[in-house]
Amino acid sequence: MRGLPVLLLLLALPLPGAAQPAQHGYDFFPREETFRGLLADPAEPRVFMSHLRVKRDAGDGSAAAFSAAFLGVGFDFGLLRRSGAAPGEGWQLGVFGSADSLFNLDLPGDALMNTDYRFGMPLSWRTRSVSLRARLYHQSSHLGDELIIGGNAPRRVDLSFEAADLLAAWEHRGWRLYGGASQVLRTRTRTYDGGGLHAGFDYVGPAVIFGQRLVAGLDVKWLEAADWGSGVSAKAGMRFGGHGPRQRALTVLLETYQGFAPFGQFFVEDLRYYGATLQFEF
Repeated sequence: MRGLPVLLLLLALPLPGAAQPAQHGYDFFPREETFRGLLADPAEPRVFMSHLRVKRDAGDGSAAAFSAAFLGVGFDFGLLRRSGAAPGEGWQLGVFGSADSLFNLDLPGDALMNTDYRFGMPLSWRTRSVSLRARLYHQSSHLGDELIIGGNAPRRVDLSFEAADLLAAWEHRGWRLYGGASQVLRTRTRTYDGGGLHAGFDYVGPAVIFGQRLVAGLDVKWLEAADWGSGVSAKAGMRFGGHGPRQRALTVLLETYQGFAPFGQFFVEDLRYYGATLQFEF
């Protein structure tokens, strides 16, 4: 890792005497994306705020329901890009980080239930309608102090791990199909280990009046740590504002989820939720 800045600098320099094609080049800190973020994946780094109605399976046939706020701050930051033959094509190396927190609005003080911290390095590639993204990342999850003090916390799981994932996608006229897999490389808890599968689709419609765009997506994950149970997330709504990399936008979504809990410490539980989300594009 200490030699990474030097390696990136060497890659950015042209070879002596080598003619560089006009359409190719290197850019530091690019704003364009070679792999667009997944709309319906609850774990995708983004800035958002959600109001949800959550129903947890207690394991004895009964269920507990509560209102929740789900808030997140996450960014995918490009470090170095080698442009391809056409705009939007090429290779890109970046870093990402996110912190997603779930609050129980029915408990005193709107108790914090769980926070998931993630950071890693994505390497992405795009040519024409095909794109790929490979990532190495770390995740750690933590129960909220108010939940522990109030006696409402489940048995704590020291959920901290490093993993790798790979996704391939194909786009056509606003539609995108994607699929891939993940693998835990190192973990602190034996209950969270193994691999996973990932598939889904999303859609970004053409701009209409005032820059509105219809957006929708379906995301499905299968997790070995949850006995290959599935987690299904669906979102649909409107995006207001620009679509380009230098334009801000606000996306209003309705969403629903069913399957293993996507909230770190609770991954061993099955739950359902539905609600509304505001997502901010910078």
